[in-house]
Amino acid sequence: MNHVTVKKEGDQYQVHGGMIHPFKMELLGARYIMPGWYKLSENEAMPNIEDIEFYPFKAKRPELPHIESNKVYKVESSKGGTFYEVKMNTSGSLECTCMGYGYRRKCRHIDYIAIAI
Repeated sequence: MNHVTVKKEGDQYQVHGGMIHPFKMELLGARYIMPGWYKLSENEAMPNIEDIEFYPFKAKRPELPHIESNKVYKVESSKGGTFYEVKMNTSGSLECTCMGYGYRRKCRHIDYIAIAI
């Protein structure tokens, strides 16, 4: 879960983080900018929702170790005796010849190479 903060600069509000667009809420007589539970004081005017700037959470792409694009890594299966090939594809991500990768686009063989290098 990521952290949501609401900042006020002058008359401008900014919501940083989260994946839900800002909205206004009243609860038990108190007024809030959500998400983030920013409580407006009694003398603060309720802002127009269009005037609240929204900076959503953006997941960072995990960094893969330096893997040569033409190198093929052989990783033994969990039952032994079979080896699968892990290599970098043209889009810059790892791929594997095992059936698990064929179904889910991820597998333990790729995880093993990413950790081992």
